[in-house]
Amino acid sequence: MSAAATYQLMTQELLFDLENNAKEWLALSLSISSAERVSFGNVHDRFFARYGPNFMAHVYRTAIEQVLPNLPGDARSQVLDAFQQAMDEAIQKQAYALPTPSDCSACHSRKF
Repeated sequence: MSAAATYQLMTQELLFDLENNAKEWLALSLSISSAERVSFGNVHDRFFARYGPNFMAHVYRTAIEQVLPNLPGDARSQVLDAFQQAMDEAIQKQAYALPTPSDCSACHSRKF
């Protein structure tokens, strides 16, 4: 086998390995994100049920105010866009009324 053919084979194997590694990292990232989402949901629901919506509003506002100044421009825009979208949807659904336990269960598809 010539040196060029060996190099080409090694390059193809390396690209294949890199592609597989990227897929594995993506799968790991998604599973972590999913686990974080479940964990966050559990913590959120517990605190919301115990302390109520005013407490949670204070927590969210404080968290956003602390995070935004430390984000790069693109990430900051992404967070603010998501925030604006969530506000628009909440206004449209009239989610500003205090939810009943059945509202919460319907929204989160589980009971407290």
